[in-house]
Amino acid sequence: MSNAIVEPYQESRIEDEPILGPVLAMPDGSFKRLNWLERVMVRLHLTNAKALEARYYRPISS
Repeated sequence: MSNAIVEPYQESRIEDEPILGPVLAMPDGSFKRLNWLERVMVRLHLTNAKALEARYYRPISS
């Protein structure tokens, strides 16, 4: 049996930063600013944090 510690997956989420406005909080702790169209789509519930994360996700190995 492996003694590896497995950290639970933390989902990305949309947060409202006081200075930046709506941002995408990524699981690695980074923030991505949403452009105007993404903010409109989030407000109209046409997209969500998971879909935006898939657009911005870059594996560490690349």
